[in-house]
Amino acid sequence: MIQFKLDNGFKLHLEKSEKVFTPTGTTEVIIEAIIENNNQKKTTLDLGCGCGVIGLSLFKNGLVKEPLFASDVSDVAIDNVKVNAKKLGCHVEAKKSNLFTEWKNKKFERIVCDISSISSDVAKFSPWFNSVDCQTGIGGDKLINEVFKTISNYAEKKCRFYFPIISLSDVSSIKSSAEKYLKNFKIVKKKNWPLPETMFSRIDFLRILKEKKKVDFKERFGLVICYTEVYEAIIA
Repeated sequence: MIQFKLDNGFKLHLEKSEKVFTPTGTTEVIIEAIIENNNQKKTTLDLGCGCGVIGLSLFKNGLVKEPLFASDVSDVAIDNVKVNAKKLGCHVEAKKSNLFTEWKNKKFERIVCDISSISSDVAKFSPWFNSVDCQTGIGGDKLINEVFKTISNYAEKKCRFYFPIISLSDVSSIKSSAEKYLKNFKIVKKKNWPLPETMFSRIDFLRILKEKKKVDFKERFGLVICYTEVYEAIIA
């Protein structure tokens, strides 16, 4: 059981297996961005749902037309979503799926994507992937670029698509791919955050990745400052 909360006081208590990704500051900023920029109930797909924290937070804020659709590559995550949705009184259709593979012939008015998108080389020594696999490539762009390529097949007209870009990834590559496949997108929220102290011992390696433009960060006053940007795209 975890407690998830936002700065505005919103809280959820959720079942989360040790084998399922733990919500982070990126999770928080995605939810906040949607609440602040989209106040309508919509058919919603939570792609890379983990324990269901994003979709269920949107449901509790009155932004989901039931059922909530949710998918993840993890069987355990899907079990967590179903338990949490039942506890919160949310009708959910949850599927084990590699990206969109199990959503053929289905379209959504809102798609929220929080699949892994940091450099896999960074994930190896980060505190976020201790028990979760991260197959994103050295630039962290492998999975999100696949989403960009195929999302139009699963989007209703004027579907709102939300996705984060995390600075511990190849930001330029991800933005270039977004420009190619999405065209109409904009940043709706940004949050700076300090690199966890447990990662400081690998700062020389991170500097090498930065030189190769596989990650981005700033060093100030003994801190390493990273960021998360949340984007909204309207799919034509």
